[in-house]
Amino acid sequence: MSELIVQTNNRQMIRWKLLMGASGLALGSYLASVAAARASDKDQPTIWIEVDGQFANQSVGSDSFVPAFAEASPFGAGAELARKRPPSGWDEGGKITFEPADSDWLLSLGVRYGKSSRSKARNQYTKQTGGYFSKYYTALQSVKAASSEKHLILDFQAGKDIGLGMFGQHGKSTVSLGIRYAQFSSRNNVTLRSITAAVPTSYYIFHAGFDAKRDFNGIGPSLSWDASADLVGNHNDGSLTLDWGVNGALLFGRQKVKIHHHKTGQYQEETAKYYPSLRTTTYHTSASPERSQSVTVPNLGGYAALSLRYSRVKMSLGYRVDYFFNAIDGGIDAHKSYDRGFYGPFASFSIGLGG
Repeated sequence: MSELIVQTNNRQMIRWKLLMGASGLALGSYLASVAAARASDKDQPTIWIEVDGQFANQSVGSDSFVPAFAEASPFGAGAELARKRPPSGWDEGGKITFEPADSDWLLSLGVRYGKSSRSKARNQYTKQTGGYFSKYYTALQSVKAASSEKHLILDFQAGKDIGLGMFGQHGKSTVSLGIRYAQFSSRNNVTLRSITAAVPTSYYIFHAGFDAKRDFNGIGPSLSWDASADLVGNHNDGSLTLDWGVNGALLFGRQKVKIHHHKTGQYQEETAKYYPSLRTTTYHTSASPERSQSVTVPNLGGYAALSLRYSRVKMSLGYRVDYFFNAIDGGIDAHKSYDRGFYGPFASFSIGLGG
């Protein structure tokens, strides 16, 4: 019986030693990992400075000023150029991020600016010979059209890493709250002149002009989520990461529109250059609508990018979308809301300082 008791006590002692050894090993490993993480945190920059550029395709909608005589013309340039909007262009941006040591909070200030413009003129005509000496146009059209737009977006955010290590040792998942300010402005100008001959000695002359200036300024709360996951390597020797994020805001602001347009039609006998009374104005219309109203503009966006990081330098290449719904009053004689959006590939370069 005593031998059985001794064997039982020995087994319990062995189990206890094994349990204590395993616990000590686990505790040691944990303390070592914490120490390594703290050492790694000390090597992390406290300030990141980022510059980026984006080839921004644009959604810049508004009603087009296309008079009926331009639609009826045998030439398509008038209607085509009147409907043209500013082309795609390059956006430029910058961002400063402050990440205090021994903290999972961060503060950031970002700016993005872009502008684009288009200007074109075209003359089109057909020509016939009406006799031995005389020549006359059966139709003629000249058009000048110009459009431009510019935008400015400012962001101030305070964020917190809610999932450090969720996507790997250096992965991040950051939720940020902040303020977003957006400013959009556009300008459209069209001048049209068209002549259509009824007979060699009489013809119709049409004139039209259009000038519109549209603006939006808004500010409001913003919310974003940014995440990053390691794919290959580590930050000291170089790593490839997958970055992505989504953002939203609700902007409270004001739309402004200032427009002037006119249309004139005349019928003229060939001898009217000697007798002005033979020139008849068939119609003339003119209007100068001007509007201003308060609006609420929802904003949604997102991005995805591959980033190459080595120590305190980071280079990214990805695709970004940012849409502002019902941001612009694109109507002519009456209010009509249009979205304003920017989307396309982007590249960025970041450098870390301090730490």
